[in-house]
Amino acid sequence: MPEYELNLRDYLRIFHKRKFLIVTTFLVITIGNIFYLSMQPSVYKASTTVKILERQSIAGLLTEWIVYSPADIMESQAKIINGYPIMKRVALRLSLIDDSTPIQEVYNVVANLQSRITAETIERTNIIEITASAGNAKEAMNLANAVAHLYVEENLSEKKKQAGAARQFIEEQLSQLEVRLREGEAHLRGLDEGAKNVKLAEPIQKKLIDLEFELTSLLQKYTDKHPYVMRLNEQIKNLEEHLKGFSGQELEYARFIREGEVNKKLYGILKEKLEEARITEARKIGDVSIVDPAFMPRSPVSPQKELGALIGGVVALVLGIFLAFLSESLDASIGTIEDVEKEVKLPVLGIIPSVSRELKKEEKIFTKFMRKISPLTKKDDNEEIYVRLIVHHEPKSPVADAYRNIRTNLRLNPSQKTILVTSAAPREGKTTTLTNLGLAIAQKGIKTLLVSSDLRRPVLAKSFGMQKEPGLNEVVSGAVTLEDAIRGISDIMLGDMGFEEIMKSPGIENIYILPSGYIPSNPAEILESAEFAKIVEELKKKFDVIIFDSPPVLPVTDASLLASKVDSVVLCYEIGRTARAALVRAKTQLESVGAKISGVVLNHITPQTEAMAPYPYYYRYKYRYDTEEKKAGKKLKTGKGKESPQEDRV
Repeated sequence: MPEYELNLRDYLRIFHKRKFLIVTTFLVITIGNIFYLSMQPSVYKASTTVKILERQSIAGLLTEWIVYSPADIMESQAKIINGYPIMKRVALRLSLIDDSTPIQEVYNVVANLQSRITAETIERTNIIEITASAGNAKEAMNLANAVAHLYVEENLSEKKKQAGAARQFIEEQLSQLEVRLREGEAHLRGLDEGAKNVKLAEPIQKKLIDLEFELTSLLQKYTDKHPYVMRLNEQIKNLEEHLKGFSGQELEYARFIREGEVNKKLYGILKEKLEEARITEARKIGDVSIVDPAFMPRSPVSPQKELGALIGGVVALVLGIFLAFLSESLDASIGTIEDVEKEVKLPVLGIIPSVSRELKKEEKIFTKFMRKISPLTKKDDNEEIYVRLIVHHEPKSPVADAYRNIRTNLRLNPSQKTILVTSAAPREGKTTTLTNLGLAIAQKGIKTLLVSSDLRRPVLAKSFGMQKEPGLNEVVSGAVTLEDAIRGISDIMLGDMGFEEIMKSPGIENIYILPSGYIPSNPAEILESAEFAKIVEELKKKFDVIIFDSPPVLPVTDASLLASKVDSVVLCYEIGRTARAALVRAKTQLESVGAKISGVVLNHITPQTEAMAPYPYYYRYKYRYDTEEKKAGKKLKTGKGKESPQEDRV
């Protein structure tokens, strides 16, 4: 990644350069997320609400005395709803279990129901919301309604049970009071008639009766140690101290009178409560009522596929952009023209656009995909040959114009006849640059020789459809003469190209080829030999421009040996393929042997590696020009126009 502050154009360049990584990351994660969401089971939720009425003391029938709880009634009821008794009844109601189900399975079913039911108190109300979750909408609705109805039934049953307990308690108390009343009446009848005329002080007698009645009531709720009970006992004891002056018979008579009055009052109250308890027990109205029943939910609450897909897409896009910048930061290659010139301190002779755009139109989708994920994917032979001769096949294309621009920037002159085309690493387009640059020079009418001095992997002869033997190796060894090894237009015509291919554009008659010949076992020794140097000097006399091919600079020494024998060196570099350190090292190695490097050719440039596409106006102009030319051609064929010679405007 370039070491300077990024601007908007740099960000756009990185996005464009790494668009395949961004799009691939986005698609993979988004599709994976959608697949994951589609595999998740749907969860539906249905809710119902129940209202808890303020518990009355069953019209004062002493229920609050029997059942007393200081806890929060609403929280307690919420726990009861999700408790084992109600959940078991729900399981029975929904036929999830029956009376013959093993107890362990019952526990499992109840635990599963408890995990699917939530009961929460609505704040500042006496309403509880019951929510049920299930795999489908109808099941969720039925489960929520079943829990609510069974809770209402359980509450009514519990209320009846409490009312029955209260009635039974009152009946027992009444029975005991009746016994005490009968015993008191019988005892009073047995006392002396004179004792009946004892006149107690009216206030003391009344006070004792009230206190004893109150004490009897408190003892129904509290023990003898309760402060209220102890205080009443103390008051009764004090009043009784005032009565010590009376005789034993008088006191006993007074005591039975008081007890009789207290028991009569309590008996009347309990009789009234007993009737109310019987009425309450017979009623079918509980303290709980359903406010809103559960309805069938329209859509699942999870997974929320639309929201999940949206969030997944956003995350995928952010991750793709992050990976793009991470990949760019880890990329050791040079990203822009300015970086190339800054790093190697050499001028850029030309920018070769990618020719794959036209070639890929007929490619299959899988082939295009493989090229994207692996830029090193090897092209087939026909495509390789087409690319190496693109200036001949498409003389008016932007690519051909780019090679002509390199030809101009080289400033060819008699003192610069021999040119070496090489690169730092393999597969950077050096042979393609050599052949197309040679064709561009030949189209100008310059007698040009292309020398296949890459004696390790020669491909020059194959590009022109001819045999590589005899060639340079045989000339150096003296097996053939230089004239016999050099091939011209006649040899090209007799090769695989064919007459129609040769006649596509002029200039190829100025091209001559010196193939490699038989591949030797010692290519470096051949290039370093005195015979090879003599051949170079002899070729300078016969041709205007001589362009030498060579292996890459860094892997082998061949390029360094050739560089010292030529007038100029052209270094090919493909942005994004080779590390910048390799390019700088290749330049240093060539300069160390005295090579004169004219500049760098940036090969296979696409908009993804350049911040700005080269000369967009040219494409528009060329499109209009070609359109007009085609229209003119149609007129000539139909006879509506006159044929006129075409000018070479490229």
